[in-house]
Amino acid sequence: MILDGRPTISRSTEVGYFPAKVPTLDVRSVGAGGGSIAEVSDLTKSLRVGPRSAGARPGRYARGGTEPTVSDANAVLGYLPPVLLGGDMTLDVEAARGAVAAIGEKLGLSAEAAARGILQIANEVMLGALRVITVQRGLDPRDFGLVAFGGAGPLHANALAELLGCYPVVVPANPGVLSALGFLEAEFKNEFVRSFIRTARGIEPEAVWAALRDLAGQARAWLDEQDVAEADRRLTFSLDLRYEQQGFEVTVDLPDPGAIERGGPLDPVFEAFHALHERLYGVRFDVPVELVALRVVAHGATEPVDEIPVLAEATDPADALIETRPAFFDGGWVQTPHYDRTKLGIGTRIEGPAIIRQYDTTTVLLPRHAAEVDRHGNLLIRPLAKGA
Repeated sequence: MILDGRPTISRSTEVGYFPAKVPTLDVRSVGAGGGSIAEVSDLTKSLRVGPRSAGARPGRYARGGTEPTVSDANAVLGYLPPVLLGGDMTLDVEAARGAVAAIGEKLGLSAEAAARGILQIANEVMLGALRVITVQRGLDPRDFGLVAFGGAGPLHANALAELLGCYPVVVPANPGVLSALGFLEAEFKNEFVRSFIRTARGIEPEAVWAALRDLAGQARAWLDEQDVAEADRRLTFSLDLRYEQQGFEVTVDLPDPGAIERGGPLDPVFEAFHALHERLYGVRFDVPVELVALRVVAHGATEPVDEIPVLAEATDPADALIETRPAFFDGGWVQTPHYDRTKLGIGTRIEGPAIIRQYDTTTVLLPRHAAEVDRHGNLLIRPLAKGA
């Protein structure tokens, strides 16, 4: 979940069964990847998808996998092209169809209906994770867009957005390697934290400011050790706060960093905590606030990564057409255009159904939706009913 351009951070996580008090992105992961295996339960005769996985050996990859997977279902329905990675990998669509058809026979369904069922169940699993970070925290998914990344994310994102009502769907220029790109773009960063358990009632503000000044000195010393130039460094300040007797805390950015040197009351910090708590969890309480920890984060800029620029002007989608192939939409086969994303310029608009192909991923554009290339090279997908 990204609020105000910043990802939500959790101060604790789990490694296997073990809790760890380390700062991490607040991620909810589910077993619904492209390699997730579909099977029919012997007990209930119902279709289930995952958590067992074929890894990188689904039937369509022709690497020995025989059990039907989510990727196989995408291939059967024509959402994946017969070649991937710019032609370096050829898909065995017949192997995928055979694996999915075996599931269909157990359920009395056609291969297409079985494939649709597999994708719908996988989408519902993903949807459950999205609801955890939105609805269960008092947030309306319709107030957010949905970013699709990873090799398979753009295959499913339009369908998830249609279920949740969160638009636009944002498909970055290089979704298949977005995590690797983020690693290269990541700045130097180190946190300096001090436990500071105090109730807000009658607290002396100068004790807080003095502790933060000391942490800031440690952060600057670390930046000196890393040879980060003055122009490339910055410090950010925050406090971990909670309502008294709560079992978890919320990290609140210091509303006025200048107060560290200037001093003054802590009331603006507490008000910021109330507002953030209400935004994250849908409620604020009229009970005393408790300080848990003080935090100073040292940031050092790194060299930006050179990226291939997007075509500066809008292009005719016909110039990017690779081929037209059948794909299964709305209960039937439809002749669907396949486009080369690298040939789509800024402002180019495509109406679905369509398949948009590139080296590291495939984007499925559903009927009654349109995709447009923005100035950053992202694909923005919106429903036609909203006037996209």
